Amino acid sequence: MRSLIARIVLFALVAVMAARAADPIVIPKISFDNLSKDRITLPADLRGERNLLLLYFDLTQQGEIDDWNTIIDRWRASDASLTSYTLLVSSQKNFLSRWWQNASMRSASDSSHWPTTLPVYVDKRAFERKLGISSEKQVVLLLADRQGRVLSRITGPSTEDSRNAMRTALNAAGSHLIAVPAQQAAPPPQ
Repeated sequence: MRSLIARIVLFALVAVMAARAADPIVIPKISFDNLSKDRITLPADLRGERNLLLLYFDLTQQGEIDDWNTIIDRWRASDASLTSYTLLVSSQKNFLSRWWQNASMRSASDSSHWPTTLPVYVDKRAFERKLGISSEKQVVLLLADRQGRVLSRITGPSTEDSRNAMRTALNAAGSHLIAVPAQQAAPPPQ
């Protein structure tokens, strides 16, 4: 009898775990101001049919963010229904610390990017857990639909493999992006 009860409990546990694993990851509901000082609520304010959210966790990752944004700008030029956002995910800070960080970000970026640059001040561990992010050591690029369901993710710098993987995911989600050849080196001057 104990064996039967143990099997039933084990089966129920496995069924619950399988159902959890099948649940899509959804961007948690959060509200904050973008660099233009407009109030944004995610995922409700996602504007594109396909949305790329580029998350970083430390200002030292800015180089990787710039590299990814260069590629993402090319993709957006080919797909009008693609929107992108850059999120600096920070711990909850006091007003003065948030003001200082936001002012620093504004001074370091072009004002045309302010509406889609989102400094996010949250309980980082809870936010990362909900998105399945296990490390802050690398940037994370999420592809999400308009409802905030995460369709794909890439972790790390923009490499040929990571760009191809995200382009494939974008195309599977309805984009029609073609491969952009790597820039060829200019011939040496004579």
